[in-house]
Amino acid sequence: MALQHDADPRENRRFRMVLFMAMALVVAKAVLTASSGIEGLAQTGNDDIMRFLSVRDWLAGQAWFDTRQYRMVPPEGLDLHWSRFVDAAIGGLVRLGEVVVSTERAEVFALVAWPTLLFLGLIAATGLAARRVLGSRAALVSVMALLLWPPTGATFFAPMHVDHHNIQMLLTAVTLITLVVPGPAGRLGAIGGAASAMSLAVGLEMMPAIGLAGIVLLCQTVFLTPGRARQLGAFSVTLALVAAVLFAGQTAPDEWMATRCDELSMPYLALASAGALCCLAVAAMAGRVPNGALRGVAALVLVVLAVALVYPVVRPCLVGPYGDLPQRVQDVISMRIAEARPALPALLAGDTMAVRFVFPALMAAALASALWVLDMRRRAGGAETRRRVGILLLFGWLGVIGSLFQIRLVMLGAAAFPFLCGYLVEGVLRVGKARGAGRGARLALVPVLALTLLSPALYSLATSLAARAGSSMGPAQMRATDASCRTPDVLRSLNTVPSGAVLSTSNLGAPLLLLTHHMALAGPYHRSPEAMADGVLPFEGDEAQMRAALRRTGADYLLLCRDAVYGDGSSFATGLAAGEGADGLEAVAGPDPALVLLEVSGRDG
Repeated sequence: MALQHDADPRENRRFRMVLFMAMALVVAKAVLTASSGIEGLAQTGNDDIMRFLSVRDWLAGQAWFDTRQYRMVPPEGLDLHWSRFVDAAIGGLVRLGEVVVSTERAEVFALVAWPTLLFLGLIAATGLAARRVLGSRAALVSVMALLLWPPTGATFFAPMHVDHHNIQMLLTAVTLITLVVPGPAGRLGAIGGAASAMSLAVGLEMMPAIGLAGIVLLCQTVFLTPGRARQLGAFSVTLALVAAVLFAGQTAPDEWMATRCDELSMPYLALASAGALCCLAVAAMAGRVPNGALRGVAALVLVVLAVALVYPVVRPCLVGPYGDLPQRVQDVISMRIAEARPALPALLAGDTMAVRFVFPALMAAALASALWVLDMRRRAGGAETRRRVGILLLFGWLGVIGSLFQIRLVMLGAAAFPFLCGYLVEGVLRVGKARGAGRGARLALVPVLALTLLSPALYSLATSLAARAGSSMGPAQMRATDASCRTPDVLRSLNTVPSGAVLSTSNLGAPLLLLTHHMALAGPYHRSPEAMADGVLPFEGDEAQMRAALRRTGADYLLLCRDAVYGDGSSFATGLAAGEGADGLEAVAGPDPALVLLEVSGRDG
């Protein structure tokens, strides 16, 4: 078994220094962020706010199995269907902080500490694993990649970001690491299976990556890779058992038999159980069938039987979590939620999120694939290392392919991205040294780094320079956007008016709950299709659509951002935001001038 090792102790020292500096930088950023107070949470995503409110409600006495947010879409509330185990971890940090500081400061401590601890764990796990598989120099680059790539360095693991994506990315990284590092097969399989089960309990977004991990182990077992049969068995059985335990721990007993396609439920438990039986059968069969072709056919037959066995149970979920939603709501998700758009059109349009999230991953996968093919042809780097890099490439391309459907699915390959960057840099230097062109190899690193690690920063710099060089904006371009009303001071001014149910755009729903005493009638959550649609369509439509929404929701207030443009600019809401009057909608004095708050005085429209 060939593993990377560093004969030069200087490389080891450099790696340790970079690892320490990276972790120190993350901690320093967290300490600085803590000074912003709870207002800093309002500048994060809606899911981060809703997660925090869920934690706060649970600590205040809301039942463990009751994950509804009752102040959104009252009186029935919004069912968030999020894992209480994540709430418990964050809530535990709040209680720990309350030992020495006030509850308000303890909440800030938890909001900062949770993503910081997860990021420190990801940096340590990735760096140490990359060092074992690729060497210290590649591991050094892998650590830097985690800091420089926006999804990990600036978004999901940033302080105050307590949404579930960060822990899912960490758990998927653990699963991937168990596929590429050496160690006792049974232990690696159990760790990978447990991490995968925990990821599923948190959310289903990483299911394709977990499935790929199982496929990799199954194929290696069929091809008699040493130890993989035992690892496959441990992985599949542990995944099924731990998933069942976590499901029972976060799901009310009277809902155990309910089919829910957007969270861990009976169809997915059945799939995990059938998969475990199939994998155990393949592992038992592999060592007893001498012919490789027969092993492959037998494994395929077992997989088909497992799929046939579980198909009636999982069939309702084959359309995905959004399949049963009205088409207009599906259009809102695919067209109005930035991270839910497909990456290719966004990349061609120069979309900031697509360029910063997807382009580096695409370039890392493409360039690493080319280097891997070259290594395979030259038989360079050791057979075991080439095999492991092949697995990393599978996960890297899974993220790239996933992003073609939704930008956010690039996180399916997030665990592989830093490894691939490290492999690229190490490989370019290695090839250059082998060809006696050390200086040329170092020069070749410039475009490699520019296309991968540095591309987000270079894009930001280019767009900033272009904006400065461009002409000044005209009056129409200078009109406010809805996001300009999301600042804490502006929204807190709504506390000067009596509490009521507020119809606003979806982007303002969660901050309203965090910063004011009002209730929200719209939010970007598919468990309430009407609330999702009401946060977009009435604001972009005509007067009849807006009045119908106000009537249907029973809104007390309509909230707009002054001078904001909604839709194409011809909507009824745009006119109201510009100061136009309308019967039954009376302007309320008191809130910040950046807001237009209208009291609904006639429910009959």
